[in-house]
Amino acid sequence: MRIRAAELTLVVILLINFTVILARAAPSQPHNADAMWIEPRDNVFDTNTTSVGFKFNVTVAMNFTEDVFAWQGVIYYNATQLNCTRVGATAPPTSEFFAGFGTTFSKAIGPGSYPPIGDLKSVLAAETCSSPDFIPGPQSGTLFWAEFQIKLAPSSGTFNSKFDISREYALTNTYVWDPMGSPYAFTPIDGNYQFTNSSGPPTPKPLSVSISPSSASLALNQTLLFKSNVTGGTEPYSFQWFLNNTAVPSATLNNWTFSSMVNATYSVYLNVTDNAGGNAVSDNALVTVSFRIPGDVNGDNKVDGKDVALVALAFGSVPGDTTRWNQDTDVNGDGRIDGKDMVIIVRNYGTGHFMP
Repeated sequence: MRIRAAELTLVVILLINFTVILARAAPSQPHNADAMWIEPRDNVFDTNTTSVGFKFNVTVAMNFTEDVFAWQGVIYYNATQLNCTRVGATAPPTSEFFAGFGTTFSKAIGPGSYPPIGDLKSVLAAETCSSPDFIPGPQSGTLFWAEFQIKLAPSSGTFNSKFDISREYALTNTYVWDPMGSPYAFTPIDGNYQFTNSSGPPTPKPLSVSISPSSASLALNQTLLFKSNVTGGTEPYSFQWFLNNTAVPSATLNNWTFSSMVNATYSVYLNVTDNAGGNAVSDNALVTVSFRIPGDVNGDNKVDGKDVALVALAFGSVPGDTTRWNQDTDVNGDGRIDGKDMVIIVRNYGTGHFMP
């Protein structure tokens, strides 16, 4: 009885803490992904219409479901082919959605605050709220723009150059912080600069699609968020999710929430069609649905302190977080580990088959 009492005390303490976090960070409406990306994704220039000295802009945008306190974006580019001539906020003196929050915006034109990496130089921009201000999530908007000038063009053939904001070069220099000063897990999406001769633009990369998770075990009535990653082809894309080889009528977005209503094993895949008529199909994901007590994270047929501890270890993680994400701790299947999962455990704490 002393052990049970101690476990219940732990649950109450954790519930209070996680409820505070949930009340602060819960978005008012869902968004599909947390990401920072470059627009346009591809810049293709032909030597017939473009030459050395031509200038063009790229913009960095961001989508976040949580509250945001600060961000920083670093664009690495090939300095043998391009010069960065200007950089600025998209809604001077701030970004689109930081205006009115007492933020400060800093910028530097390459090589900026970071030393060159071989032929690469960097563009830096950042914003920070004045404490205790923060940008309430969810939010989506543009952050900053950079003007580039072509300094090298091929007389024949083509060359491709990446605008890199990913961790390939920027490492931890591209980041987003929450109001508590902790970094968020998000997807940085690069852009490309392509220069081709008069034969025309390069052939688009083949259309390809993958989905995650690739497999999962769920309790009865639990939900699971499937996400997709599409590359190549010609945008925009059309989506159709399939369950056991049958099209799901309402599942026509890039993400889909699966609901487990019957004990069974299910097969899930995504069919994608691009604007040029190309088609790609993802691998099958297998989902096993079986009866499990709500909140029984470790599958031992009881809800106790072990389940609380597992959720605490994974708290705040999302799919793609290789160090802390645990699919089994996503009790409500919404694609994140948060106070909602802890609430379900607390409501069912003590149920199951306990040894006397």
